[in-house]
Amino acid sequence: MVEIKELFFRHKGSSSDVIKGVSFTANRGFITTILGPNGSGKTTLFKCILGLWKYYRGEVKVDGASVERLSFRKRARFFSVVPQEHEPPFPYSVFDVVLMGRASYVGVFSSPGKRDYEKAEEALEIVGIGRLKDTPYTKISGGERQLTLIARAIAQGSPVMLLDEPTSHLDFKNQINVLKKIKEIAIQRALTIIMTLHDPNLSLLFSDKVVVINSGSIISEGAPGEIITEDLIKRVYGVDVKRSFIDGHSIICPII
Repeated sequence: MVEIKELFFRHKGSSSDVIKGVSFTANRGFITTILGPNGSGKTTLFKCILGLWKYYRGEVKVDGASVERLSFRKRARFFSVVPQEHEPPFPYSVFDVVLMGRASYVGVFSSPGKRDYEKAEEALEIVGIGRLKDTPYTKISGGERQLTLIARAIAQGSPVMLLDEPTSHLDFKNQINVLKKIKEIAIQRALTIIMTLHDPNLSLLFSDKVVVINSGSIISEGAPGEIITEDLIKRVYGVDVKRSFIDGHSIICPII
């Protein structure tokens, strides 16, 4: 479980808060989505949760441990991260990128051992890209890159996975494929998954819980089907929409 309590953050030298009293919990085996428009504070909140940026008030706990009291190596044992985009400085193979997830288990002057290689192999099979293990990471598609980064996070073996806009550079098919895989992993591996999205429809389809933020504050929080309403979308995005139901799924359609 991840607990965020009354988090406040502002950039050094600024008098304006970017994150304003944010509090919520994320539970194991579920996907908690932080939903909001561009510039709402989603990525900043992620950096605060990870302890990369120092909040001036509040607390972040993972499984009861305060994140700010943990070393970076210990944080890596709790958190794995899938960034929006990743450009490696060298054309590593897909397998080597996934193996990097084992870094926190390898000593400074040591090399990955048998268990590290096994965990990397297992992670590739879990996300279904074992066939790409020897392919240069720079030569695969955007969707395959995202699955590689998810495999790297799985190999890390951390109980909490954070994904920052995991669909931002993907086409429609790969958006669905990647989010289906994330949902599957959350259930099968009992991970606490927190991801950021800016698409209300994807949030409706793949989230167990949604935390809606705008201008650094929580606007609403709860089950996606209950809180993602026409009024909420108008308030947060400034767009008139109609909510419809197709085969039992709630869909938000803009009114043009």
